[in-house]
Amino acid sequence: MSKLQIVLLVLVAAIFGIIIATYAQSTNSANFEEAAEHVGEKYKIVGTLDKNVAIQNDPIVDANLTIFNVIDANGKSQVVYLHQDSGRPLGLERSENVTLEGKMNAEGIFHSDHLQMKCPSKYNEEKHEM
Repeated sequence: MSKLQIVLLVLVAAIFGIIIATYAQSTNSANFEEAAEHVGEKYKIVGTLDKNVAIQNDPIVDANLTIFNVIDANGKSQVVYLHQDSGRPLGLERSENVTLEGKMNAEGIFHSDHLQMKCPSKYNEEKHEM
């Protein structure tokens, strides 16, 4: 076997390894109902902050826990426990939508370890010029 064939074989094996690792770490997109049907499985849920329910964060008890409600694409409002080392996310109240990654527990609470917010655009239709 020549050196070129060995290098190509190693390269192909590395590519397969990367593909398998990426697939294994991917998170299923769902809504809260689907997450509740599969307790303990990690899901990605996109929704909006339920502004009818107050955001809770007590830095004395647990500065890394923020509790709030999110409305998913099906209109279901769900309690979310966000566990982040950075504490309460800044701008959560002003976000257009949120993307959560986490797991539903047996008690029906969605525990998230990652939150991504889409903030309102600083450009609107009237002011946008080309």
